[in-house]
Formats: sequence, structure tokens, C-alpha cells
Amino acid sequence: MYKTEDLTLNRTKIEIHYEDFIEETNENTILILHWWWWNSQSWLQVWELLFQAWFNVIIPDLPGFWKTSINHVFELDDYVLVIEEFIHELWLKNIILWWHSNGGAISIKLANRWKIDISRLILNNSAWIRNDRKRNIKRKVLNKFTKIIKKLLTIIPPRKNWETWNKFIKTLRKLFYRAIWWQDYLNAENNPYLKETYLNMIKSDLSDSIASISQDTLLIRWQNDSYTPMSDWMYMRTKIVNSKIIILENEKHGIHLTSPEKLVNTFLNNI
Repeated sequence: MYKTEDLTLNRTKIEIHYEDFIEETNENTILILHWWWWNSQSWLQVWELLFQAWFNVIIPDLPGFWKTSINHVFELDDYVLVIEEFIHELWLKNIILWWHSNGGAISIKLANRWKIDISRLILNNSAWIRNDRKRNIKRKVLNKFTKIIKKLLTIIPPRKNWETWNKFIKTLRKLFYRAIWWQDYLNAENNPYLKETYLNMIKSDLSDSIASISQDTLLIRWQNDSYTPMSDWMYMRTKIVNSKIIILENEKHGIHLTSPEKLVNTFLNNI
């Protein structure tokens, strides 16, 4: 029933860890793709509830997270190829592809590839628009701040105050990243591959690819989510012909952790 395994992907040269709930008599398989700072384990309660509703559930740890290591800086297409190979290696058919958070662009790209049999998309607070005015301003502010930090680092304090000075700079950076909602970047600082990967991912804008999605798509957004603006969701709803949007009240970005029953019930009541 429940398994935890590792699978070597020869083409993309990644050993990917994944966990699954499988029962041969179940007809439908849900592939859940987590995103930044979460992993397969963070979706455990959701898996169990979906499995109880007669769905097979598979969730891999994406490269760079928990038990799947990252061996180079990834672009968006690198993640797409890894998941595509993973799906082929497991012979998955008629998949319900469920994506959460930053990196919804991967699901959108996968949905437009003829090599994969995806029957339905479930997008939870997925980020995929990158080139709007507000985000461009944020990037410019970040670049300006980075230059200021580098300038401050050239001002060397007396040696006896070096530790205090270093703590001050680190605290200043953390406060700034949190203020502009760049915690994802902050959490990747200790992994140079993941840090550069994050910067690559946020450059990926798929606004023009949305209209090509033909699968039935359920859009689930939390009313109090501050990561993705409502305008993104209204745009996606109008561009994807076979789509439906559900707004959940009084919920934030991590609903799979705080209200898994509510999330699963929303899915079951709207498919």
C-alpha cells in the first residue's frame, strides 16, 4: 500500500526519491508535485485522504529537496524533463497532475507536451506569471539592495566588532527578503545550485502558454494567500477553456499543512 523508494533516471542522471500510496484496483493516479522548501512528507495527510477516496497517489522529492539531491543548476526545462522521465519510468497513464506554489510553470509545460498522458490539472496557488510591472519593480529593488549590501561589506569595521557587523548584515538581508516575499531565495542560500536554480525559475513566464492547455483544470486559491495575486488567477481562468476556479476563505499558502481535509474535500467536490 504505502512505499518509499528511489528511482534512477538514466537520461537526466538524477536519482529521484518518491513515496506512494498504490492499490491496483484504484483506477486514477494523482501525481503531486511540491515546491520550494516543502517535500513529499509535507503532503502526507493529503495523500492519506486522497487514498481513502480511492485514488493512487505518488509524490516525488524534486531535485534539490529532501532526499533528491541536485547536481547542477537547473532551468525550468530541466525540471520538466526530470518529471517527464519519472512518469515514463513508472508507466503512469491518465494522470491527474497536482501542482502547488512556486513553479506551477512546470505543470503548465508538462500539460502542453504530447508525450505525457495527463487527464486533469489541479493548480494550487501556482506561480507562472513573471513579467508584470509589480514583479519587475521588485527585481529592480532587489538588485539595488544587493549593490548596497556589497558596498557595506567593503566598509570593514575594527576586528573586535567583526562578528557583530556580520550578524547585522545577515539580519538586514533576511528582513529585506522577507519584506519582498523572497523567503524562497533566502532558504536556498546554503546550496549554490538551488540558489541559482531559484533565480532561473522566477524568470520563467508562461503567460502565452496558458491558452494552449486543453485538459480540465481546477484552480484552487486561498483567499488570504499573499504569494500570488488574484489577477493571475482571473487571467488563467479566462485563458484555459476547460477551467474552474475555487476561492477558499480564511486560508493561506500552506493549506495542505493547516487544513488538508478542506483541500481534499474541495478537490473531490469539484472534479
